[in-house]
Amino acid sequence: MTYLERITYLTGRFLEVFQYTLFNAYRLATFFDGIKHLSPQTNTEENIEALESVARTKLVESQGKDVSTLEKDLLGHGLSVKDEKELHALLLKRNYIVSYFFLNTASDLAKEDPRIYENTIDELQEYVDRAIDLNTRISNAFDRILERDYRHFGK
Repeated sequence: MTYLERITYLTGRFLEVFQYTLFNAYRLATFFDGIKHLSPQTNTEENIEALESVARTKLVESQGKDVSTLEKDLLGHGLSVKDEKELHALLLKRNYIVSYFFLNTASDLAKEDPRIYENTIDELQEYVDRAIDLNTRISNAFDRILERDYRHFGK
């Protein structure tokens, strides 16, 4: 894989992983808040299916929202303080990657200096790794909430 192909791949990989991270953050927030409105008479699977649908809808509606609006939707709804800080940082990184990354790096990349390519690749790989780690932590938090709060409903 050439340097530019690797940069393109890592850019796409970060955006892909972060999209899953954002979805899992919406799932966590939705289920964290949803426990307050559940009826024990409703089937557990119906409760879970309804909340999953709400989370998917919120994710779709989040398209085009700015960082502060996304944070209002997600922060304070089941994420740890550490994960909230990391989500904030990665939301800013996502905006940077989508809006300015190639504009800011184009002249440096045009120099075809291997050190510049390698630094850019390292930077993008760090973003990917951070997104994967955050997604894993959010998924684990979601699993804990699901197991702790939802499995006892409707039984």
